[in-house]
Amino acid sequence: MREASEKNTKKIILAIQNDPTDPPHLAGQWLSEIGFEVKTLRADLGEEVPATVPENVFALMPLGGHMGALDDHIAPWLVNERALLADAVAKEVPIFAICLGAQLLAAATGGEVSRAQTSEIGIYEVSRNQSSDPIFNFPAGTIAAQWHEDLVSKLPPSAVCLASSPACENQIYRIGSKTYAVQFHPEIDASIIRDWEANADNAFIESGKSSVESEVAKAEAELIRTWKPIVQSWGQLILN
Repeated sequence: MREASEKNTKKIILAIQNDPTDPPHLAGQWLSEIGFEVKTLRADLGEEVPATVPENVFALMPLGGHMGALDDHIAPWLVNERALLADAVAKEVPIFAICLGAQLLAAATGGEVSRAQTSEIGIYEVSRNQSSDPIFNFPAGTIAAQWHEDLVSKLPPSAVCLASSPACENQIYRIGSKTYAVQFHPEIDASIIRDWEANADNAFIESGKSSVESEVAKAEAELIRTWKPIVQSWGQLILN
């Protein structure tokens, strides 16, 4: 009975899965390790996305997907997902948004999303700018796994850019003190890349690359060493 009671008191992070091949994966595991219950809402399978934050949800994690942030004709639930994210920002419910999720958050709060001049597929360096931040504090030359052809071209008025790459100015941004968005994919490993290449989307096709699985596999240990403590630091931050 005691174990059941403790389980029921865990704070819920609602991960919104927009694509069959992009689950919370490592990010979900890392947050579960520090005591959260990560529940996955399978929007891609038709589960209803609420337009407002449910009372029992402590934080949100909108995930990646092959569609664009405004492709409501492809993914009709994006209307509700953007409304949900706007509601979370208004209510100061924490968000950790990843790739498409970062673009949805921007579109929901007054920013703009555009097609990138150059897709980022594979391993790329991400550089912090001069904005100080308690969570995203990493050295120059830090690498991240990327897979996108769209980007946040204009930040929401309330957002602060924390990091960039040569092809993407807004790699990391923050809204308020507990909501973060990243254009890259801290949640993936080589097994996810394998799925993405087997189910090639336009971003991969247009990149002209034949495979990036080996480079991601080679960098996997370093990626985990870098991004696991950062994702878990966000988790600790929102608990305080």
